[in-house]
Amino acid sequence: MSSTKVFAIGSILLGVAAIALPYFFGTLAVLVLGGVMLASGVVSLLFVIDVRKQGLPVSVFGPWAQIIAGVVVLIWPELALWLAAVFLGGGLILSGITGLTALRDAGIVNPSPLSKFGLWASILFGVVLIGTGAFGSAILLGVILGIALIAAGLQQWRETRLLL
Repeated sequence: MSSTKVFAIGSILLGVAAIALPYFFGTLAVLVLGGVMLASGVVSLLFVIDVRKQGLPVSVFGPWAQIIAGVVVLIWPELALWLAAVFLGGGLILSGITGLTALRDAGIVNPSPLSKFGLWASILFGVVLIGTGAFGSAILLGVILGIALIAAGLQQWRETRLLL
């Protein structure tokens, strides 16, 4: 069996695990993001320090902000998940309200029940996401990560079949 097929199977299995344990994988994804932010901030800071030694006036604010944000996310991942829930939920609520208002203002006599249902579902999902906070955001992130991993694994598997 080729290494590409092994990676495809591994990706699919990881995706299934992420869907089965979405809170764990959602929190893990946020922790990975915090680690990437921290590492990127350190590399940026080292680059800025080197550039400053060459006489160019470059600010160190951005790299330090990235380092601090990465440390905060690593120490308190629930904060990042809660913020994601509030921003995503708020966006869904506003999107639903804006869509319903646009339907009303357009003067459409009999709008599609499916479009109205979708807009009300957006509002409801936004309220639920904000209500569940960090937990809901982690679940959503874990499920989306799982679906993406399964799709990537299936795509890899299809590519190995085409190469034969």
